[in-house]
Amino acid sequence: MRLLFLILLLVNGILFLWGQGYLGTQQDAGREPERMTRQIIPEKLSILSEMQAQTACKRLEWLSMAEATTIRKTLADLPDWQITQLPRKKEPAHWVVVASLPSRTVAEKKIAELRRIGVKEGEIVEDPNIGPFAVSFGVFRNPDLADELLKVLTKRGVRSAQITQREMGLEQFAIQFQAPADILEKKMPELMSVLPQTSLLDCAQP
Repeated sequence: MRLLFLILLLVNGILFLWGQGYLGTQQDAGREPERMTRQIIPEKLSILSEMQAQTACKRLEWLSMAEATTIRKTLADLPDWQITQLPRKKEPAHWVVVASLPSRTVAEKKIAELRRIGVKEGEIVEDPNIGPFAVSFGVFRNPDLADELLKVLTKRGVRSAQITQREMGLEQFAIQFQAPADILEKKMPELMSVLPQTSLLDCAQP
């Protein structure tokens, strides 16, 4: 009888522990994953890379009204983009030119000389401020681009070229972009390819 009592007590103890879940059951084995599944709904998760989570700000300077309007219309429908147009004071442009040529004949001789040394750039212009005739290589809003072209021409043997300022009569603007950094990084080269004379700056730059 004593042995039977001990066996029954042991069985009851095991049943109690099993019922409380201390020994585990097939039903309990699936309970925790099920609870986690209810808490985590994969289709509601949006995992962003570090680059995507960051917002960058860039600014294109010295745009004409037409250029600024075209850019705003082109990018208006892009999600998560904030586009702001800013007015700019009229600033003189930077003109790479061979100036002070007294006649068209002299200007044509200069063009022929350029072609002989392999320089294909340059065209004759009339301008009373620097002429009467001159050979123009390009007008730039960005002074760094003008300096770069002048250095290239000098290395190719064009010693008479110089940079002079040219008044730009049209009102000019800047466009400021705020967007996810990875998208902005991919889009900016495309914009700069059709606007080579503009300056691309970080918004923090003056």
